[in-house]
Amino acid sequence: MKTGKIFSVIIFLIVSALLNYAVLPAQDVEELISEKAVAFEERSELASLAGLITGERLVLMGEASHGTSEFYTKRAFLSKHLVSEKGFNYIAVEADWSSFSRINEFVKHKPGAAQTLEEAMDAIERWPLWMWRNQETKALVGWLHEYNRDRAPEDRVGIYGIDVYDNNKVMEDVVDWISEIDSRQGRRADNAYSCLTRFPDPGGYLQMVARTGEDCSEDLQEVLEIVRSLEGHEDATRWGFFRAEHGAKVAINAELHFRGNLQQDASSWNARASHFYLTAERLLEYYGEDSRGIIWAHNTHIGDARATDMANFGIHNIGQLSRESLGEENTFAIGFGTYTGEVLAAYEWEGDMTEMNTPEAMQGSWEYLLRQSGPEKFYIDFRDDELSSALREQIPHRAIGVTYNPANEQNNYVPTVLPERYDAFIFIRETNILDPLD
Repeated sequence: MKTGKIFSVIIFLIVSALLNYAVLPAQDVEELISEKAVAFEERSELASLAGLITGERLVLMGEASHGTSEFYTKRAFLSKHLVSEKGFNYIAVEADWSSFSRINEFVKHKPGAAQTLEEAMDAIERWPLWMWRNQETKALVGWLHEYNRDRAPEDRVGIYGIDVYDNNKVMEDVVDWISEIDSRQGRRADNAYSCLTRFPDPGGYLQMVARTGEDCSEDLQEVLEIVRSLEGHEDATRWGFFRAEHGAKVAINAELHFRGNLQQDASSWNARASHFYLTAERLLEYYGEDSRGIIWAHNTHIGDARATDMANFGIHNIGQLSRESLGEENTFAIGFGTYTGEVLAAYEWEGDMTEMNTPEAMQGSWEYLLRQSGPEKFYIDFRDDELSSALREQIPHRAIGVTYNPANEQNNYVPTVLPERYDAFIFIRETNILDPLD
């Protein structure tokens, strides 16, 4: 089963109510946005946006698509500023735990890590490669490596993956770590994981669950307990244990995500979304008191789900969970959008990377409103009372996933109360594709 398609399915369900939605915001709202827009040309001019972030512990940075260069470069500038000027401890991205654990070891100069930036980037092996195996991500990884070079090990800034995909590689890593410490326990863990790894893909596993009513959750939990039993072992470093323990949690939550597809509800999405927040939370704990983190993920994840029709379907996300757990005063969510341009995506799950045109945003949408009311590049601060008061209606807001068909553009808008979903928003009228590595 192509479980990643759940993104497209949920977006379709959410936007089905939009067919009768055709209210363009009033002219005075356009004028107000023009007045409040803070224009920028160079990335460095976004430092004033970073200045809005004061004591928040978690800053969430979105994107309207996974294939747009400007979203990555602007997030990178903001992240570098928060790291170097405000002491943020980590960046966590919507990517695999396994591959980014290797990249993290490179940027933190850990023993046995990749020796070159190119070798570190080779850890990214899973589709869609363009999403993280690109020049924009490579530049950020290289910057973190250099930034950490002369810092004490305990002060080095990390980069991590928050997703549950590539769980087979995660399970392999967990077994390898256990086996290095205790070969007998390693064999026990490998046997427990075989409950799931004997299936070549999630679809085969789900067929077994549907047929028998049995699942592998207890076996996966057994491995987590094995990992925890080795905490404090003389051969278990703090990072090694944390990586293995969290890897075991990835395996558990990946199974929940896959198995959720058997239910006609939000279970699958919510299992993955909950893991996103769990990872952010555990990283804050790992870095200790007063630690601060940055999350990169799609707008659909980082913008509070309660401000959209997602809530009608019982769907939550990391944006909502962060505010509920840490408090709104400790989170800052930045959405991103564009009016037109080009984007990298695939027409189907695991399909070929394709350069696509991003159609001009539909009339009545948030992106159309911004095109009418502001300069080519600007940001707005939704914590401005006058602006937030004027934008209390739901406005269609575009979301493009890794699978996309511009011909079905009407299925890519989420009704949103913008000031309730984000704290700030960056708009770039025309955007370009990511630059994939060879």
